Amino acid sequence: MPIYPYKCVCGDTFDVVKTMSEATTPETCPQCGSVAARLFTRFFFNGAAVQHAEYNPAFGQVVNNKYHRSELAKRNNMVEIGNDYHSPDNIEKENAAKREEKRRRNWESV
Repeated sequence: MPIYPYKCVCGDTFDVVKTMSEATTPETCPQCGSVAARLFTRFFFNGAAVQHAEYNPAFGQVVNNKYHRSELAKRNNMVEIGNDYHSPDNIEKENAAKREEKRRRNWESV
């Protein structure tokens, strides 16, 4: 679903996630309760890929780009799954190595 940015007369800006059919429905400001005006933004192009903001339920807020997502993850003590280092295969290999090391230490102590 698209994310629509809004700005209120009180100066508050906020984002709303809603379907395209609901795009024209008015939104009220969470701060003062008055009707807010919808802002129109553009997409950012980086090579052939289009980068745009998206709502991330893990953070409970809109994430602007990959860098913003990684900064939020660090701030919240989270690990990104699926990037180069923390892919599921690498995590499984790392855990298997740790289990094998633990078995070896336990066997040596017997």
